Amino acid sequence: MRFLFIVWILAVCSGCQPGQTVLKGHIENYRGESVFVSCYESNLQDTLKVDASGNFSWTPSGTGSQEYGIRVAGYQPWRIPVYLTPGDREELDLSLLPDKTIKVKYAGNRATENEYRLAFSRLDELRIGYDLESRKLSFADYKAQLEPIEHDLQILLEQIDDPEIKAHFRQKQHLWFQNRRTVYASVLAMRLREGEATPDENFNAFVQSLDVNDPKECNEYMVYEIIYWQQAQDSAFRTEERKIDYLNRLDHLVSNQEMKNEFATKYMKMAISGELGRPLDKEIKRYNEICTDGTMRNQIAEQYKEYLRVYGNLMPGKPAPDFELIDDKGEKCRLSDLKGTYVFVDVWATWCKGCVMEIPYMEKLQEHFANDKRITLISISWDYTQKVWLDYLKKRPATWPQYMVDKENMDVMKKEYRISGIPRFMLIDPQGCLVSYNYERPSHPECVKMLEQNMKNNR
Repeated sequence: MRFLFIVWILAVCSGCQPGQTVLKGHIENYRGESVFVSCYESNLQDTLKVDASGNFSWTPSGTGSQEYGIRVAGYQPWRIPVYLTPGDREELDLSLLPDKTIKVKYAGNRATENEYRLAFSRLDELRIGYDLESRKLSFADYKAQLEPIEHDLQILLEQIDDPEIKAHFRQKQHLWFQNRRTVYASVLAMRLREGEATPDENFNAFVQSLDVNDPKECNEYMVYEIIYWQQAQDSAFRTEERKIDYLNRLDHLVSNQEMKNEFATKYMKMAISGELGRPLDKEIKRYNEICTDGTMRNQIAEQYKEYLRVYGNLMPGKPAPDFELIDDKGEKCRLSDLKGTYVFVDVWATWCKGCVMEIPYMEKLQEHFANDKRITLISISWDYTQKVWLDYLKKRPATWPQYMVDKENMDVMKKEYRISGIPRFMLIDPQGCLVSYNYERPSHPECVKMLEQNMKNNR
């Protein structure tokens, strides 16, 4: 009895109750940076209270076992995972380094597991498969770059004591590396578009070895890459039909109906949320033929219904919302004044890196269509001041019409065209109606071909 009383006194003195879950920690070199804690499963978003010395103590309000994420504003890694179960006492020491990175040290019963979770979460920072260097590699060399990373992660995994958690992450790790190997399909597709010879028997053998009907061996991302590679090799493939084509290939490739339902549904959710301004009736019909799960079909039907409600006024054939423009000589006009030709619109700003990267491709488009009376290219700047915009044009003159909008008309564009980020490209027909308010970028390998096809089809 006396022993229990002493334990109770110690718990009270330490500021927590017996059995309570607590995360304590210290942030070295802390200078008042905002520190946040989040949890995907419970939609938690909270601010961690850190004292002037960099110390903190936090108790989750939930009662279950969950993975939380700690984020220090302006530092990498952007999310530091901490898995907590009821009654855990875990410690987290963070050192904020001059290069804006964080040195992380865990302590407590789950230190080893949390170290693995951190290492696994940082895999997505790897650019292998998405950088220019990967495009120069054979598949054998590409795989070789992943092997030491997988080996080091495996060593951490084997140190986890909990067999259930170890098995869970072994499966996730296996799928992650298989998926990243499959990303090599994008490397080959890029080479093919640029006219390079792309046979790689090692990669073809790898794809053939994948069991696309086993959820332990394949996921929707891997299937997406496989189909993307099939499309790249198919000379009859048409970019504008890519969604229907994807569903057709998925239906042929995957025979496991449960996986097919899941993959088709996830693809349609992505397609609807990413399309922005084009009817998808044909795609919805094909999806309903493929998916046999009524609940999933109802979810897609509701999402598409909401999509039509929100974007109905931006569908092809609808009048392009009008607004006022100011040209580089200070003269004002309206978008509707440009009727008579197709108008390819580039919405950009000098401060937008992605926008500036598209300028060389706009120059190539202008060069291609310079003598074509059917189409006019224009750029509309969202710069905050005319001076910044005009100074940039003096340094890099453009050979196609340049405009900007004031704040009032920028707000009109944001609202009417639902623009949340730039660059944005649009195509308007000679009658002032939308062909697409969310067109492919000029850097897209088939942009010229698509514009030619649109002008041919919309005569």
